[in-house]
Amino acid sequence: MSLPRFLVPADAVRDGAATVGGEELAHMRKVLRLKPGARVLLWDGAGTEHEALIRAYEGGVAAMTVVRSYRPERESPLAVTLAQAVGKGDKMDWIVEKATELGVACVAPFFSSYTVPRFAGEKGERRRERWRNIAVAAAGQSGRTRIPEIREPDRFDAMLARDWQCDAQLLFWEGSSGRGLASLKAEFGNLRSVLVVVGPEGGFSEEEASRAAAHGFHTVGLGRRILRTETAAVAAVCAVQLLWGDLG
Repeated sequence: MSLPRFLVPADAVRDGAATVGGEELAHMRKVLRLKPGARVLLWDGAGTEHEALIRAYEGGVAAMTVVRSYRPERESPLAVTLAQAVGKGDKMDWIVEKATELGVACVAPFFSSYTVPRFAGEKGERRRERWRNIAVAAAGQSGRTRIPEIREPDRFDAMLARDWQCDAQLLFWEGSSGRGLASLKAEFGNLRSVLVVVGPEGGFSEEEASRAAAHGFHTVGLGRRILRTETAAVAAVCAVQLLWGDLG
């Protein structure tokens, strides 16, 4: 039986002891009703896990005794950044959750010419915080040891101009003349990092695809059928993880 996992800041673990507070404490004590002596797993979101025993509930925290600490190898060897056009409704919530489960290192939302929802300022920051909370929950549920970075939403042209420092930049577009990932596998060989760009419900315009190509992006397709943006995001991440990561 797997141990219940709780996210803690890295500085909450020191000299064989740890503390758990806030929402994680409420979940530990009120939801799971764990008693002193129970064994749990603490993770810091940056790669380290700690097996620990609940020593006592005191001073508004759970005081823990750390049994052992280690850095498990559960993260993909391929650093995947998903640049995703913001979709309607709660589609982006779902995409962030599934992309996190599939091992992406970063999610970078953007607005393109066919993007319907647009927001900035306080509303944009609220959305970003919501997506980060979803990523935290999904990382914990899926046993990941790192939490994906959730970037601030950006414009399409600004996204293209960023220095992503990735081995390959792939824009998934239904107008890519049938060029698939299999050909890129032979061309690139092994990759350690990749940027995956997926468009909104209306896809990309030809002009946007041309601008991407001018910035060094490779346009590729996902087969003969037209996919919803949330389906395309999952399919694209699965494809690159299968070819260069740890899926399969």
